[in-house]
Amino acid sequence: MKILFIHSSDNDHQFYNDYMSDLLLHGLRELHGNDIIDYPGCWYLYKDEIQKREYEEKRFWGKGFTIKKILHGYESIDRENIQQKIRNKYFDLIIYGSIRRSDLFLDDVIKFNNKFIFIDGEDDNFIKTKYSNLGLYFKRELLSKNPKILPISFAIPKSKILKEINYHPQNILAPLIPGRLSTYIYDNENSYYEMYQKSIFALTYKKAGWDCLRHYEILMNGCIPLFLDIKNCPKDTISTLPKKKLINLIDHYHKIFSFYNPFKIFKKKHLSFQRILKLFKFNFKKNNLDLFLKENAEVFEFKKDLLDYTKKNLTTEILAKYTLDCSKEL
Repeated sequence: MKILFIHSSDNDHQFYNDYMSDLLLHGLRELHGNDIIDYPGCWYLYKDEIQKREYEEKRFWGKGFTIKKILHGYESIDRENIQQKIRNKYFDLIIYGSIRRSDLFLDDVIKFNNKFIFIDGEDDNFIKTKYSNLGLYFKRELLSKNPKILPISFAIPKSKILKEINYHPQNILAPLIPGRLSTYIYDNENSYYEMYQKSIFALTYKKAGWDCLRHYEILMNGCIPLFLDIKNCPKDTISTLPKKKLINLIDHYHKIFSFYNPFKIFKKKHLSFQRILKLFKFNFKKNNLDLFLKENAEVFEFKKDLLDYTKKNLTTEILAKYTLDCSKEL
């Protein structure tokens, strides 16, 4: 199956990377190898190509953790004569990996009757009807699906997922608190992952959008996400996450915040007056990891269950297969 994957031009945007596009491309390449032609070449995903380039590190959102250098064989892909191949209907499918950033060759794609789909991975709920009226449109942060507009969510490269959970954690709650820049102290991917691997729980919540790579990075490192406000998440947004399990977990373990001053770890928008009173009732007991584990030994089963779920349901290969399966009826 020959697939042309159009991604955004990195020179036109503040950041090189686009997580939704990058993760889908990775999954497609894992499934179909060099039959996936990424154009223009997504150089930073390729370990053998990024080292040849001069680039600004600050232009990688999230420091490029989890997505940089996850592919190889950049030069082995034939990216020649793309426009002519479109006119000859050489490709079985054309995927616009970030349609609101690039619709390169779209006039020819339509004129010469090629099969195509659109991916909209932006943080908002906006649907670009200019494109959704033309064909199948996958929307991250989707409020309501219909036959032509389907949900899509982030995923994780299989190679990044921890094989076994850590049975000897060092933290009850991971030290990185989203939104508190003073806790963003991890300069390399390994130390960032180790922080979650050594923690039982990690705080996460909606920022610009509900879907966030951080949720998946917590899960892939055998850590339990305490996902604030997840009860309010729309049904068709981050539909691949085990929402019911995450809701039950934060309800079951909300008392762990009694080990911490809530004003230091929460943004005010996540604190109801009732929740503040509940937390203050515990008088901020000392953060006693051994005591917590003694009283909550079942937590390791929850960690293992979530890690197994991640391996089975949240890989980029599963993401790619879902996208292609939905496209079969075109």
